[in-house]
Amino acid sequence: MTTKTLRTGGGVSVRYAPRAALCGAGLILLTLGLGVVLVGTGDFPMTPGEVLDTLLGRGTVIQEFAVMELRLPRVLVAILVGAALALGGAVFQSVSRNPLGSPDVIGFGQGATVGALVVIVLFQGSAVTTALGAVVGGVVTGAAIYLLAWKRGVHGYRLVLVGIGAAAMLTSVIHYLITKADLVDATRATVWMTGSLEGRDWTQFWPLLAVCCVLVPLILGHGRALRMLEMGDDAAYALGVKVERTRIVLMASAVLLVAVATSAAGPIVFVSLSA
Repeated sequence: MTTKTLRTGGGVSVRYAPRAALCGAGLILLTLGLGVVLVGTGDFPMTPGEVLDTLLGRGTVIQEFAVMELRLPRVLVAILVGAALALGGAVFQSVSRNPLGSPDVIGFGQGATVGALVVIVLFQGSAVTTALGAVVGGVVTGAAIYLLAWKRGVHGYRLVLVGIGAAAMLTSVIHYLITKADLVDATRATVWMTGSLEGRDWTQFWPLLAVCCVLVPLILGHGRALRMLEMGDDAAYALGVKVERTRIVLMASAVLLVAVATSAAGPIVFVSLSA
């Protein structure tokens, strides 16, 4: 891909790919446009102009309630969940150097689901504790898979194979928990496993935004090292990359992104592979 260098004051220069920058800007504009359209969609329809007026504080009381309390947080959660899953999937595929190295294939999504179901089935937890259980389950699963795949470093094929085995075992645990739950808890678990943005509000948005604000720049800052890792550990070492430290930082960040996204929208981790 052709790159260009942008020189700024103070001797600072930034390399960028014009085609990638153009595509990224276009996708951002498309996402914002679709977001405005979706905010205006529902039982109380609104035109894009009315949505924008409401966002600027010029809407009626009903419009402000529909936009600010009901629809806007749901759309923002959807955008952040999609971004978190896409970036997490890209990291896993690059680290494992395998197109199947997606969180839903190598067990991280199933781990988050097990964490949530344990809270629902065994402790009859609330929505907040269920989300926390999903985060804990995803993080614990990520750490376990990393340790099991370790053998003088973590190599892509070992990570994928261990992850597939962990995914199969965790899927069995999911089915066991559902079959042992009573009808009410099994229904709650099934609804959560379906994945939905229904009822999402600002309480899901702010934690998700905080995590993304910390982890997304951290991952992007390791973009060059991640590209070096795609060429193999030996080549990365030769180019000055601290391989294991970089891999741990990137995988931990990706696991947290996927776990938090799963806690907010349910186990829709297949988005990672698709994106």
